[in-house]
Amino acid sequence: MTTLIIRSLGLYFCWFLQSFWPNKDNAAPFSIRRILFLIIGMPLFLGLQVLHWLGFFLDEIFFRAYRKVKVETPLFISGIPRSGTTFVHRTLAHENSTFCTVSTWEAVLAPSITERKLLTGLRSLDRMIGSPLFRTANDFLTQATDEFNEIHEVGIHTAEEDYLWLLPIASCSILSMAFPFSKWLNQTINPEKMQQREQKQLLDFYVSCVQRHLFFHGQDRIFLSKNAAFAGWVGLLAERFPNARFLLCVRHPMSALSSQLSSLCSARKLFATDPDGKRTKDRMTAIFTSSYQHLAELTQNTSLERMAIIDQGDLRSNEVDVLNQASVRLSFELNPAVRGTNNHKSSSHQHSASDYGLKNKEIEVCLMPAYRAILHSKQRITPRTPRPTQEHGARP
Repeated sequence: MTTLIIRSLGLYFCWFLQSFWPNKDNAAPFSIRRILFLIIGMPLFLGLQVLHWLGFFLDEIFFRAYRKVKVETPLFISGIPRSGTTFVHRTLAHENSTFCTVSTWEAVLAPSITERKLLTGLRSLDRMIGSPLFRTANDFLTQATDEFNEIHEVGIHTAEEDYLWLLPIASCSILSMAFPFSKWLNQTINPEKMQQREQKQLLDFYVSCVQRHLFFHGQDRIFLSKNAAFAGWVGLLAERFPNARFLLCVRHPMSALSSQLSSLCSARKLFATDPDGKRTKDRMTAIFTSSYQHLAELTQNTSLERMAIIDQGDLRSNEVDVLNQASVRLSFELNPAVRGTNNHKSSSHQHSASDYGLKNKEIEVCLMPAYRAILHSKQRITPRTPRPTQEHGARP
């Protein structure tokens, strides 16, 4: 833990200094918004991480038994961003008697057991006086994520991606939007390319966060993880958790990439980086290429009992049938309310491939071969009674 904290402090300090370095990177030019982020937002953010590190240390003193928690049969939802992972995650998360997943407040405000205990106690006191603190925090979160909230609903108690646990150790890939010049953050997308020692440290820390989560909530439920950014992690997670199962969502590359680039516009604006979007477009195209290829390779040597693949078009066609088949394939209980009702709402998120300079030829050469291989894999689940549908929101 000490090594990770020292390294993360060093990384954050270097990124901060590099942000002021002359000609450091044309994707992070100086602007009023950028300077405000660096001199106001950055110290506040680091202050929060210091509290997390303190919480981790106190966990080792007061809740050390978390280390004995066994993560038996976790279910990981991953795949390609903007391909239905959030819908699948939150649909399954409604079955609270079966799954134990991560909410926004646990991911961002309280990754440690100590912080959760304190905030849970504070929440109880807050309820006694009408929940003013909760309402204020929820309103602030809604306002802070205004544009993004229209694409990906955010709330204090909403089920969220647990890759946010990696913020204290400077290894959460979303940080690359704030520091596009960081080579380290590019590696976190695919830890298989890291040095073995760094890879082990990263996975050990993530596993410890899962153990803390189950220690706090109880070990009688299945840990449910959702991280669309974890496509490059699937192989390592499968090795680390021998009994883990994987529910992977994919989507036509042109629509998926267009939607992802559109969803990241709010992050570019927040961190005042990549004004023309070119760096983000090139980086995300490379990440998507790597992710599709990695998933295609995994289908060659992963058993049906451990992996199910859902294409977004199939999910929109008949979500009940697809999720029912997935639950049987991967041996987990599905909420009875989900089994009988199709409630997948069409997204109002509008995006155009032409707005981001995406070329059909580039997609066809770099992304489509792996996508086709995934669709033809034995792990793919197709609806038995499909209804004709078409991709919503995209205008390639």
